[in-house]
Amino acid sequence: MIIQGIKNLLGEDLTKQVETALKGKGKDGKDVDLVIGNDGSFVPAEKYNGANSGKTSAENALKAAAEALKAIGGSGDPAKIAEDVKTAQTTITTLQTNHDAEIKKISKNAALRMALNGKVHDPSDIIGLLDLEKIDVDDAGNLKTDLDGLLKPIKESKGYLFTEPAKPGAPEIKGAKPAEPGAPGAPAAKADGPVCL
Repeated sequence: MIIQGIKNLLGEDLTKQVETALKGKGKDGKDVDLVIGNDGSFVPAEKYNGANSGKTSAENALKAAAEALKAIGGSGDPAKIAEDVKTAQTTITTLQTNHDAEIKKISKNAALRMALNGKVHDPSDIIGLLDLEKIDVDDAGNLKTDLDGLLKPIKESKGYLFTEPAKPGAPEIKGAKPAEPGAPGAPAAKADGPVCL
């Protein structure tokens, strides 16, 4: 999939050429989804969405830390200031811990979505069934965990959540093709009432 911004930039003909060129070129033979950065570079859409979520999380943590620091030193009393500093330090430590956990969750989610793309109907259904504590992601946001081992029990119990590629040598299922309207040899349509010409 190419987002609309890239389509507008490339034009219709070039977009079709790029889509054709990207078809099946992703990891495990999947199509490549693209978004464009401000510097003109292209990144996978899932990686972009994960980074964007991380940015939002960092901004929220920074705002909360700033609010905690505003409360320090308002009274001028040294004992009160020392107590306010301890409270602010505890708040900032808690915010940092929560932020780190949220960033790990976002990173795992983005990596899982990229790894599950094309293998399942909806990655959210599978991610909800996985124990995220067993998932490990490197600093670049790539999965380090053997995903196939974690997916095997889910695939056995809830196989309908997975897309199955056509197996080589499997017969292609075809249906009957209806007759074209007005084709020679086709019965004429009956009129129920008087026909006006």
